[in-house]
This record gives sequence, structure tokens and C-alpha cells, in this order.
Amino acid sequence: MHRFLLLLIVGMAGMASSVAASQSWKRALPLTVASQEAVNAANAVITQSGSEECLRGKLSNAIVRLSNSCDVSGHSSTACELASEIAGQESELSMGEMLATSETLLDLLGDQATSH
Repeated sequence: MHRFLLLLIVGMAGMASSVAASQSWKRALPLTVASQEAVNAANAVITQSGSEECLRGKLSNAIVRLSNSCDVSGHSSTACELASEIAGQESELSMGEMLATSETLLDLLGDQATSH
């Protein structure tokens, strides 16, 4: 009987950690923070503050965070749609695409682009 209880407890603990891991994407940044990160990354791309790979990672991470924040908060905007579209792509952006995306993000995110 004790062995059965032990197996049951271990099984339940494994299930709990799996559920927690599958829900981890929902731990999104507040939308204002994610938007500001996207602005910062876009500015870094435009000013070319780093290597292409570093900038690609910075922009990609910021876009994924923005997309997650939009999803979790239920916010819908052109910036959220753009972030979701780009975050869902399998291929990486070229430098030209990163520049164009950065300029578009800055336009869409408006006041935050000038408030740093």
C-alpha cells in the first residue's frame, strides 16, 4: 500500500511540473514593458549597436515577448499583429527585414519610441 501511495505522489508531482512548464509562456511581461523592450531593440537595430547576430537575437526576443504580452493581456493592435506574425515565422529575418521591421515597430509603438 505504501509503495502505491509513493508511486501516486511521484506521478502527481511529475504531472504538476509538466503543467507548470506548459503554462510558462503565459508568464509574459506587462505590455508596457514588452513594448519598451521592442522599442529598445528596434533602436539598437537602426543604430546598428552590435553585430548582426546580436541584433537579430535582441529583436527576435523582443518581438516574441511583445507577442506573448499581447496574447496574455488580450490586447489587439497593429503592433501586436506584426509581432505575432513575425514570432510565428520559421526563418530568420535578414538585416534589411530587421531594419524595416524596426522602423515599422517604432512607428506603431508611437510615444514609447521617444520616451527613453
